[in-house]
Amino acid sequence: MIAPLPIEVTASAAEFIPPSGGVLLHGTLEERSLVPDPWRTVAGLEFIEIFESDHLSSFRVGSTTGAEITLRRRGALERFLDQFDGRQLLIDYTGLSHHVWMPLLKVGLESGFDMKLIYSEPAVYQFVPNPRLSDFFDLSEKIRGISPIPTFSKLSDPRSKAPVLVPLLGFEGTRFKHVIETLQPEGQDIFPIVGIPGFQLDFPFHSYRGNADALSFNRAWENVRFSDAACPFTLYGTLSDIKDARAANFLQISPIGTKPHALGAALFAILNPETELVYDHPVRKKQRSVGAGRCHIYNVSEFVRRRRASGP
Repeated sequence: MIAPLPIEVTASAAEFIPPSGGVLLHGTLEERSLVPDPWRTVAGLEFIEIFESDHLSSFRVGSTTGAEITLRRRGALERFLDQFDGRQLLIDYTGLSHHVWMPLLKVGLESGFDMKLIYSEPAVYQFVPNPRLSDFFDLSEKIRGISPIPTFSKLSDPRSKAPVLVPLLGFEGTRFKHVIETLQPEGQDIFPIVGIPGFQLDFPFHSYRGNADALSFNRAWENVRFSDAACPFTLYGTLSDIKDARAANFLQISPIGTKPHALGAALFAILNPETELVYDHPVRKKQRSVGAGRCHIYNVSEFVRRRRASGP
């Protein structure tokens, strides 16, 4: 018998009741990343707000002048998490950047924490007033450039296997182009993944249209795969299928699409250490979206337990 995926979905974040006695790590970027009022009433639930800076090497806890935690040394992250030992660790990563939540996820899982990640969909994304073909939504101010995600550092490491690029597509075609121009893969070695079904009915069409130029590169569109935009665990299975089909290669995954897909990519890289994460570190706009949609609670610890029991 196949067990259901360890996911809980509620109509809004306020309808999810976090467990008492746990610890919630969160950051605030826009409306949907605010902590719902009902969560504040949960007995014994500790709130730890994370503040990011303009650089990618650390974050601060509690305020912009709070304790600084470096992301460059695994030991610093272990010491930060040690204070929560024995308690369930919740990370609402809706308002956190990849270079912050991914290391916390990796070190937390490898330290044995019982972890759940929480994500709230946007109600509406902000449109660009006069968009170019590749930029319909006003999501990022700029791209910092491709560099390793802390604790996942493998870029430019020579290997015996050749890479296969797996871009997880969102709406911003300029980001996909940047990845291709930097890595310069062959068309037959690009396996784009589009989020279908999307958060909303029209989102996959925007994704295709926004990435049309990059998808035409060496006919990369011929290798497009589909995976539920809101499910990291389904995405994990899609990545496993590509890995099996291209066993002579290793995967370079570029998580430039949905946050749930990025979570699936991070889990795949944790359980398949040969994998590389290729990320461009955009500076996100503070008013990217308006309102909040469904809330997804991903029991990543349970998923990892199942994968380790059955093989990565």
